[in-house]
Amino acid sequence: MPVPVQIVSGFLGAGKTTAIRAQLEARKGERIAIIVNDFGEASLDEEALSADEPFRITNIPGGCVCCTAPEGFVDALGAVLAERPDRLIVEPTGLARPQDLIDTIRRCEHREAVVLAPTVVLVDPVELAKRRKGEDAGLLREQVQAADVLVANRSDLASEAEIEAFHAFADEIWPAPLAVVVTRHGELPTTLFDWPEGEGPRAPQEHAAHAHDSTAGFQARSWKWSPEVVFSHERLVAALQALAAGEIPVARMKGIFRTLEGVSRLEIAGGVLHDRLTSFRRDSRADVIVEGDASLLDAVGERLAAAVLDESERALDANRIEIVLPDGAVHGVDRDRLLALPGGIDDVSERFPKRAGAAASVAALLDRLGCAEAGRAVVVAGDGFASDPVELSVLRQGVLLHSLDGEPLPARQGGPFRLLIPEEASSEPVSCANVKGVAKIVVRDPA
Repeated sequence: MPVPVQIVSGFLGAGKTTAIRAQLEARKGERIAIIVNDFGEASLDEEALSADEPFRITNIPGGCVCCTAPEGFVDALGAVLAERPDRLIVEPTGLARPQDLIDTIRRCEHREAVVLAPTVVLVDPVELAKRRKGEDAGLLREQVQAADVLVANRSDLASEAEIEAFHAFADEIWPAPLAVVVTRHGELPTTLFDWPEGEGPRAPQEHAAHAHDSTAGFQARSWKWSPEVVFSHERLVAALQALAAGEIPVARMKGIFRTLEGVSRLEIAGGVLHDRLTSFRRDSRADVIVEGDASLLDAVGERLAAAVLDESERALDANRIEIVLPDGAVHGVDRDRLLALPGGIDDVSERFPKRAGAAASVAALLDRLGCAEAGRAVVVAGDGFASDPVELSVLRQGVLLHSLDGEPLPARQGGPFRLLIPEEASSEPVSCANVKGVAKIVVRDPA
């Protein structure tokens, strides 16, 4: 049986370690393994958890498992699974984005041996009120969007107004978490750590559609697809732009779709299509309201289904990188073209410890293609992994590793092409800081 893997995430000081210890106490008799990612060498969380040890703890210090140290996590995951625990709990650093860890698990070689359990995200209501509009607001929003279970911990230290503000904050989230809980000392029912009936990555969801009651001539329907389904971003946008222009009288549409260019949140409101990336990872889904009869919803469903990629469309050429520019131009880049770029690096080991090989400058490549300085990009690997958007100013500081000892970079080293971005390039974790098997880079305008 696959081992349930539980990510317990949340911002610094939200009480993740306390919540895990409470679960260990409540799950006496279960064989629990824990992987802790301390953002440093002190291993303080590991020490806090091991006070009552009859369970295995693996610590990955010195780097965030969601970006710069994914291999350490995958290796630790394999070692833990070899011991066949009943459950694995992962506590990433408070600066990590849980969606990156989910993506790592879904694409690693151990993916068939595990099943993702609900992602639990803790917030401190007092800190939430301070950080919602501060410099940490973006990271906090990303963590919360990934929550299947959202927890306001440390409620005994929060005021009534701060608890009410938390509930108002939770009410704004779409799709809503499966559970929203207020607690103290990390005390949570064990039932929240398993999927409710009909939910979860292995629940039968593909193309499920549910009708809503109509009022005043409006009809509504919801669709849901399993997280393995991948959409064409280009076909989705084209179809939804046509709907926004009035092809079908859509009063409201909002959806989340896994595409080869990342997980996109697409919404039609006021006749305008809005497109942005999201941290939500539970599944793909859409809610649509039309003015008219139910046949219009059937037509919408046909357009959404037509945007699903088949297996052949999902396959990417591992021996070339496809660069897609904002104007739609597509450039194929192979190893010879990278070798011909100026500013190449003979050996990256000095700049990237523990790495070796020759690399090309991403900045040199983008300049050669006439790419603008401003904007953002999504990096896609050959297995379908797509990073969160990264600012071009950060991406330009990276390199594309392409050779080892004068030969093409082997797959076991992340080849044929591997993207590396130095930690100092960004003040926040970057999900494409270390991407193996790069096959596509999609550049978007600054907006």
